[in-house]
Amino acid sequence: MRISRKWLSQYMDVSDLSIEEMADRITSAGLEVEGIERLAQGTNLVIGQVEECYPHPDSDHLNCTKVNVGNEVLDIVCGAPNVAAGQKVIVALPGAKLPGGEIKKGKIRGQVSNGMICSLVELGVDPHSLSEEQKSGIEVLDQDAPVGNKDPFAYLGLDDEILEIGLTPNRSDCLAAFNMGLEAGAILKREVKLPEYQGAANVGGPTKL
Repeated sequence: MRISRKWLSQYMDVSDLSIEEMADRITSAGLEVEGIERLAQGTNLVIGQVEECYPHPDSDHLNCTKVNVGNEVLDIVCGAPNVAAGQKVIVALPGAKLPGGEIKKGKIRGQVSNGMICSLVELGVDPHSLSEEQKSGIEVLDQDAPVGNKDPFAYLGLDDEILEIGLTPNRSDCLAAFNMGLEAGAILKREVKLPEYQGAANVGGPTKL
């Protein structure tokens, strides 16, 4: 059974609990959490706009860019084949921690690079959920993406965490999402407010002709 933190948050307040705390308490109650999945990972990220893009003077596959991140314009060397001026992109600032490591200031073949323009793969997004274009280059955002926004995951709907819960045969009731919500509320000691549906009790009832 897969339960989304954002889904649970629609019905109860879990804002004070980390996903690890939730997993520990649910497991301690007898519903084993077998894994935690984050849709994306990364710190110190911001939405930027590529203002300039030109070939690296000492490379046939790199580009030098100037990227506006809201409060400054950064020089960033980028190796993605699809980078171009005018794009809205996700920028990992110096000090950002990504699944592949920490981003630092430096020089790439003699050119200053103060960050990295990211692909979704580099941000830990499951490649199976991406198109070939997304897997082969940086993620190009819609033009309405707000430059300077420091929560690109929320903008993309990737700010979620998933609990993978192993159910024993005697708890097949929790295969129903609302039942799992009620169970989680009881375990976490939270008030649960499930939505109400008009006429829901009549579903499957006798039909008058």
